[in-house]
Amino acid sequence: MEFQTQAQEECYKKLDSWIEELFSDIPWEKLDVPGFGLFMGSAWVEIRILPWNEEDSVVNVRSTVVTGIQQTPELQNFLLRENAELRFGAFSVDEAGNILFEHTIVGSTCDPKELETSAIAVLEAADEYDDRIVGLWGGKRALDREPD
Repeated sequence: MEFQTQAQEECYKKLDSWIEELFSDIPWEKLDVPGFGLFMGSAWVEIRILPWNEEDSVVNVRSTVVTGIQQTPELQNFLLRENAELRFGAFSVDEAGNILFEHTIVGSTCDPKELETSAIAVLEAADEYDDRIVGLWGGKRALDREPD
Protein backbone atom coordinates (compact mmCIF):
# COMPACT_ATOMS: atom_id res chain seq x y z
CA MET A 1 0.00 0.00 0.00
CA GLU A 2 1.34 3.39 -0.94
CA PHE A 3 0.89 6.55 1.08
CA GLN A 4 1.17 10.04 -0.36
CA THR A 5 2.18 11.73 2.88
CA GLN A 6 3.49 10.79 6.32
CA ALA A 7 0.29 12.20 7.87
CA GLN A 8 -1.82 9.87 5.73
CA GLU A 9 0.25 6.86 6.79
CA GLU A 10 0.08 7.79 10.48
CA CYS A 11 -3.68 8.22 10.32
CA TYR A 12 -4.11 4.89 8.54
CA LYS A 13 -2.08 3.09 11.22
CA LYS A 14 -4.12 4.77 13.95
CA LEU A 15 -7.42 3.68 12.41
CA ASP A 16 -6.07 0.21 11.66
CA SER A 17 -5.45 -0.27 15.38
CA TRP A 18 -9.11 0.55 16.17
CA ILE A 19 -11.07 -1.00 13.31
CA GLU A 20 -11.45 -4.59 14.50
CA GLU A 21 -12.67 -3.63 17.95
CA LEU A 22 -14.99 -0.89 16.70
CA PHE A 23 -16.61 -2.98 13.98
CA SER A 24 -16.39 -6.52 15.35
CA ASP A 25 -20.09 -7.10 14.59
CA ILE A 26 -19.97 -5.66 11.04
CA PRO A 27 -18.23 -7.41 8.11
CA TRP A 28 -15.20 -5.33 7.09
CA GLU A 29 -12.01 -5.59 5.06
CA LYS A 30 -8.89 -3.64 4.24
CA LEU A 31 -8.91 -1.90 0.87
CA ASP A 32 -6.08 -1.84 -1.70
CA VAL A 33 -5.76 1.89 -1.01
CA PRO A 34 -5.38 3.40 2.48
CA GLY A 35 -8.74 2.52 3.95
CA PHE A 36 -11.32 -0.02 4.98
CA GLY A 37 -14.63 -1.28 3.63
CA LEU A 38 -17.71 -2.05 5.73
CA PHE A 39 -20.90 -3.88 4.75
CA MET A 40 -24.32 -3.60 6.41
CA GLY A 41 -27.67 -4.62 4.96
CA SER A 42 -27.56 -3.51 1.34
CA ALA A 43 -24.92 -0.81 1.92
CA TRP A 44 -21.18 -0.81 1.26
CA VAL A 45 -19.14 1.97 2.90
CA GLU A 46 -15.51 2.86 2.34
CA ILE A 47 -13.45 4.60 5.01
CA ARG A 48 -10.61 6.20 3.08
CA ILE A 49 -7.70 8.10 4.52
CA LEU A 50 -6.78 10.89 2.12
CA PRO A 51 -3.95 13.41 2.25
CA TRP A 52 -5.08 16.92 3.09
CA ASN A 53 -1.77 18.73 3.34
CA GLU A 54 1.73 17.81 4.54
CA GLU A 55 0.70 18.07 8.19
CA ASP A 56 -2.68 16.32 8.16
CA SER A 57 -5.08 13.96 6.45
CA VAL A 58 -8.84 13.50 6.29
CA VAL A 59 -10.95 10.43 6.92
CA ASN A 60 -13.65 10.27 4.25
CA VAL A 61 -16.49 7.86 4.97
CA ARG A 62 -18.45 7.34 1.75
CA SER A 63 -21.09 5.10 0.27
CA THR A 64 -22.25 4.92 -3.31
CA VAL A 65 -25.93 4.65 -2.42
CA VAL A 66 -27.53 4.26 -5.85
CA THR A 67 -26.11 3.85 -9.37
CA GLY A 68 -27.75 3.85 -12.77
CA ILE A 69 -30.36 6.42 -11.85
CA GLN A 70 -31.73 9.22 -13.97
CA GLN A 71 -31.26 12.59 -12.32
CA THR A 72 -34.55 14.46 -12.13
CA PRO A 73 -35.48 17.74 -10.46
CA GLU A 74 -37.70 15.79 -8.05
CA LEU A 75 -34.81 13.53 -7.03
CA GLN A 76 -32.44 16.48 -6.59
CA ASN A 77 -35.03 18.31 -4.49
CA PHE A 78 -35.48 15.22 -2.32
CA LEU A 79 -31.73 14.87 -1.72
CA LEU A 80 -31.28 18.54 -0.85
CA ARG A 81 -34.23 18.51 1.55
CA GLU A 82 -32.89 15.38 3.24
CA ASN A 83 -29.45 17.03 3.58
CA ALA A 84 -31.08 19.81 5.60
CA GLU A 85 -32.38 17.27 8.14
CA LEU A 86 -29.35 14.98 8.53
CA ARG A 87 -26.99 15.30 11.50
CA PHE A 88 -23.94 13.59 10.01
CA GLY A 89 -23.11 13.46 6.34
CA ALA A 90 -24.72 14.63 3.14
CA PHE A 91 -25.84 13.40 -0.25
CA SER A 92 -23.99 14.31 -3.40
CA VAL A 93 -23.89 13.21 -7.04
CA ASP A 94 -20.66 12.18 -8.77
CA GLU A 95 -19.69 12.80 -12.41
CA ALA A 96 -21.37 9.54 -13.49
CA GLY A 97 -24.67 10.54 -11.85
CA ASN A 98 -24.34 8.10 -8.94
CA ILE A 99 -25.84 9.16 -5.62
CA LEU A 100 -23.28 9.23 -2.82
CA PHE A 101 -23.57 9.75 0.90
CA GLU A 102 -20.48 10.85 2.80
CA HIS A 103 -19.04 12.40 5.92
CA THR A 104 -15.47 13.63 6.38
CA ILE A 105 -13.47 14.18 9.56
CA VAL A 106 -9.98 15.51 10.27
CA GLY A 107 -7.45 12.70 10.55
CA SER A 108 -5.17 14.05 13.29
CA THR A 109 -8.02 14.73 15.72
CA CYS A 110 -10.10 11.66 14.89
CA ASP A 111 -10.75 9.43 17.88
CA PRO A 112 -12.40 5.99 18.04
CA LYS A 113 -15.85 7.31 18.97
CA GLU A 114 -15.81 9.87 16.16
CA LEU A 115 -14.79 7.23 13.61
CA GLU A 116 -17.44 4.82 14.83
CA THR A 117 -20.15 7.51 14.80
CA SER A 118 -19.22 8.64 11.29
CA ALA A 119 -19.10 5.10 9.87
CA ILE A 120 -22.35 3.98 11.49
CA ALA A 121 -24.13 7.17 10.40
CA VAL A 122 -23.08 6.64 6.77
CA LEU A 123 -23.87 2.91 6.87
CA GLU A 124 -27.33 3.48 8.32
CA ALA A 125 -28.15 6.33 5.94
CA ALA A 126 -27.00 4.38 2.88
CA ASP A 127 -28.88 1.26 3.98
CA GLU A 128 -32.07 3.23 4.61
CA TYR A 129 -32.04 5.57 1.64
CA ASP A 130 -30.97 3.12 -1.06
CA ASP A 131 -34.30 1.30 -0.81
CA ARG A 132 -36.30 4.53 -0.70
CA ILE A 133 -34.52 6.08 -3.68
CA VAL A 134 -34.64 2.92 -5.82
CA GLY A 135 -38.32 2.46 -4.97
CA LEU A 136 -39.18 5.99 -6.12
CA TRP A 137 -36.67 6.72 -8.91
CA GLY A 138 -35.05 3.42 -9.91
CA GLY A 139 -31.37 2.57 -10.09
CA LYS A 140 -29.40 -0.09 -8.24
CA ARG A 141 -28.32 -0.45 -4.61
CA ALA A 142 -24.78 -1.53 -3.68
CA LEU A 143 -26.05 -5.06 -3.00
CA ASP A 144 -27.52 -5.28 -6.51
CA ARG A 145 -24.52 -4.00 -8.48
CA GLU A 146 -22.07 -6.21 -10.31
CA PRO A 147 -18.58 -6.20 -8.74
CA ASP A 148 -15.98 -4.01 -10.45
